Amino acid sequence: MRNLSMTFIVLVLYAAGCESGDNFSMGGQDVPVPAGQVKKWSFDADSQGTLPADFINVLGAWQVAADPTAPSAANVLRQSGSFNNSDFPRVLVRDLSFGDLKLKVRCRPESGSADQACGLVFRAQDSDNYFITRANALEASVNLYRVLQRERQFITGASANVTAGTWQALEVVAQGSAITVSWNGAQLISATDATYARGKIGLWTKADSVTAFDELEATAQ
Repeated sequence: MRNLSMTFIVLVLYAAGCESGDNFSMGGQDVPVPAGQVKKWSFDADSQGTLPADFINVLGAWQVAADPTAPSAANVLRQSGSFNNSDFPRVLVRDLSFGDLKLKVRCRPESGSADQACGLVFRAQDSDNYFITRANALEASVNLYRVLQRERQFITGASANVTAGTWQALEVVAQGSAITVSWNGAQLISATDATYARGKIGLWTKADSVTAFDELEATAQ
């Protein structure tokens, strides 16, 4: 009877769509960042081989690593794990929450047979509900999604020159329900979505993407 009960529990968890290895997180406390304040992360003062204390690992092998080519030498934050095609390795910035904001990062997709992606999480309610904009070198596109209960829903996207092995710039501006996304300084996306008004920020990849990040910067507006 006990074995049957355990089997039932496993089936219920499977039916609920639990992702293997995911660590659900609310992102810590809710600390609103006042308008005009800028938060920056260069990873240069963080210990190599660790995840900086400001970040919460939801899924992935995220570590600070030495990289003399980094836009702000000499460290980057790299996601080096390989996961299933349905998995989204991601970290959230601990505690800080933003409403209207400008969020940008330098990123370098390095490898991946399924995906070579770098992304920005914004207005996250928790690790399962958020907006995400991402660039993908294999698909040559920059897309915007909402994620509801771990289900990624496409909002809009654009073709883009996304080059693996090269440092590039991803930026999103969210003001009210208006969202714009720029890639290497060129605005590619303009959309409206009121699903989330404020929340946490973070970094994101997909599947087997190995990606390096540097110069994460968030400005509350």
